[in-house]
Amino acid sequence: MTPQIARLYAHVLPVFWPYLWLQLRAIFKRQDVELRTLLIAVTKWGRIHIVSVGDHWRAYKKPERTKPEWSDPRWESDLPTNLAQAPLEFSCRFGDASGAPPPEAHPERSRRISGHAPDTS
Repeated sequence: MTPQIARLYAHVLPVFWPYLWLQLRAIFKRQDVELRTLLIAVTKWGRIHIVSVGDHWRAYKKPERTKPEWSDPRWESDLPTNLAQAPLEFSCRFGDASGAPPPEAHPERSRRISGHAPDTS
């Protein structure tokens, strides 16, 4: 007899122990078949009342993945890793919003945008 069951028998009058034993036997069979965990209450006459029903730990199954892994190519982006460089790279590729040509056409301007100091020697 386990300590959990012994507590139930200690609460019930000894005359009603066979009745309690029959009910506990039926409840344990039900738990094994349905894979449920039951929270029960016992009266002093051996009557069992089911207070709450829950899933048994053996019934747990890991949920299926709904999103792809982080290494999946679907998560990749066109954005550069350094977002501070993004406006500069955009202006280098497509020209300024003012319609000016890309900086490759102006060597002085491309040095200034790329962060290099002009050659003053």
